[in-house]
Amino acid sequence: MRTLPKLSTVLVLCLAAVPVFAQSSADDEKDVRAIAAQLQEAWNKADAKMLADLFLTDGDYVSSTGRTARGRPEVEKAFAAQWAGIYKGTRITVTTTTVHFIRKDVAIADGAFDVTGMKDASGKSVGTRSGLSTVVAVKKGDRWYVAALRGMVPSVPEGLGK
Repeated sequence: MRTLPKLSTVLVLCLAAVPVFAQSSADDEKDVRAIAAQLQEAWNKADAKMLADLFLTDGDYVSSTGRTARGRPEVEKAFAAQWAGIYKGTRITVTTTTVHFIRKDVAIADGAFDVTGMKDASGKSVGTRSGLSTVVAVKKGDRWYVAALRGMVPSVPEGLGK
């Protein structure tokens, strides 16, 4: 009979070690996906404050051109600088392709973007800049924030052409 308490203790410990997969509501996924639309709206208004307010106070950003910013004030400055430079007058379209919940309050959202309206130094249109993005989103209270935003433009390996 002394074996039964030992066996039940082992069983409880084994069950405690089983990973629990993050459960999220459909509303949470909808809210995480909505971040893309909010980023797009702020970009298309060239509103750096509106965009930065989507981030956690210590959120960070790495652009597809390598610009980095850490903290909401720096994120705001980074976007304001981009819109004063090469991205002045541009428009962006952002699409979320997948959302993966790491925990109930942490999600990774992968997607794509297209920036139009870019011009070179002479004012000539340079076409569309297309890339991929990853957002790490964190839920605080009842709101989802950007903890990290990464953009990248895939390169074509030398010799493969376009």
